[in-house]
Amino acid sequence: MGIRLNIKSELPTAIKWTNQHTKQLPFSIAQAINASVQGSKFIAGSKQKSALNRLAGSSRRYLDRPKKQTQKGFRATVARKATLTSVIMTKDRPYNMGRYIDQNIFGGDRKQKYDALFVKHSTATNIQGNSVLVPTQAVKRDRYGNITKSTINKIITAVGTKNVKGNNIFIGKPKGGNRPAGVYRRESGNKLSALFIAQPNASYSAIFPAKKEAEDAIDKVIKREDNIVKVNFGETQ
Repeated sequence: MGIRLNIKSELPTAIKWTNQHTKQLPFSIAQAINASVQGSKFIAGSKQKSALNRLAGSSRRYLDRPKKQTQKGFRATVARKATLTSVIMTKDRPYNMGRYIDQNIFGGDRKQKYDALFVKHSTATNIQGNSVLVPTQAVKRDRYGNITKSTINKIITAVGTKNVKGNNIFIGKPKGGNRPAGVYRRESGNKLSALFIAQPNASYSAIFPAKKEAEDAIDKVIKREDNIVKVNFGETQ
């Protein structure tokens, strides 16, 4: 006995089924985007495969000894069915992670940080007020390779004219020779050790391909198509 399919009688039901699922398609796509970008508690293993987790891992490969908060310094907006877009960006709370991470992603000029404390100091001489100070190896770093606020404060409080510890930091251009303007420490025997060298500008290289890393992670879960699924990096909606 064969099976007879009455197409005419089943067609209205099929059309209704298709229309209902078509309406749900944008919602399903949005859910897929969010799972691929941030992970979902409803999809096993999605957080481990997510773009944010990929960025945390790749930051350890491209950045120099990043702190835990740097590795987890990314966030993403939630894709909605109306936009089908998720924007990945650096966190701005509890503080602006972009000041460090963005410059390694996009490159560009380094802005003054602690520099103004020195170049605009009342004792500074022959040094431009908009100079960027590049640290030398003589400056103490923490285990992450960063110069701490405590170290900066110790150097600032030691600025003075006496050749004794605690009052032996000089800001400006040393007399004689060709030594550049900067921050120097007076040593015994009338010697100077450069702590920072003043530069008119300093730039960062784009060493962290965050966009590619995020897109590669997403493409393993869903295939991005122009005008259907968009995942931007570092752009506002």
